[in-house]
Amino acid sequence: MAHRTSALLATVLALTSCPPPEETMQKIAAGSFTMGCDEAKDPTCNAREKPKHEVTLEEYEIDTTEVTARLYKLCVEDDACEVPTACVDGCNYGAADKDDFPVNNVSWLQADTYCRWAGKRLCTEAEWEKAARGTDGRKFPWGDQDASCEYAVMQDGGNGCGTDGTMAVGSKPAGVSPNNVLDMAGNVWEWVNDLYSSTYYNECGASCSDPQGPASGEFRVVRGGCFVSAGNVDLRTTARAGFKPDAVANGFGFRCCRTP
Repeated sequence: MAHRTSALLATVLALTSCPPPEETMQKIAAGSFTMGCDEAKDPTCNAREKPKHEVTLEEYEIDTTEVTARLYKLCVEDDACEVPTACVDGCNYGAADKDDFPVNNVSWLQADTYCRWAGKRLCTEAEWEKAARGTDGRKFPWGDQDASCEYAVMQDGGNGCGTDGTMAVGSKPAGVSPNNVLDMAGNVWEWVNDLYSSTYYNECGASCSDPQGPASGEFRVVRGGCFVSAGNVDLRTTARAGFKPDAVANGFGFRCCRTP
């Protein structure tokens, strides 16, 4: 694990000039993985994360990091995206020295608009989870070790590991997922495309292919936890929640996916 993490960090550092790391994408191979919480392995499972089931996905690509304030600004300057307007607290957009922090205070609607502008799309919930946990059913992107500031920007010694906010994307390379994707636990909750239902996993049965989420619903799914997430609950690869698509908060951001 240490060798792979060091190799990824070297890659990230090498890419900081052209192109920056948040402009890269990771290719996720077609195939099956276990989605949902395994009670035998994780005593913190809750009903909305069950049952565990096999999901088969086609090949896709996912952003290596969360979309940054700098990249989101390009969409605003192209008159395609709206400036985040709910920046009451901790807004990274337009803040000094936070261009490489995740754009936050964005709604699902704004996230969807950006991804479409960029020639991508919001990830499905299943795509997000496979990128975060791989095929070995791990509890966190980095493995089964408890969450800490070694791995994620979280509530540990204060919000944001004592910074009281988010950090630049890629700040926690030790938390890399088995698919070489960064920041999939902590920093900001990430909007995905799916509508939310606490019982949707029951519709798959034992297995399903390329699930797109329920056909109707009032809320959209967020995944991954954020800088105020504490302990070992919201940072798990199976943790999920739903919010109205126009909701904004300083702990809401996103990344994009693409079908090759």
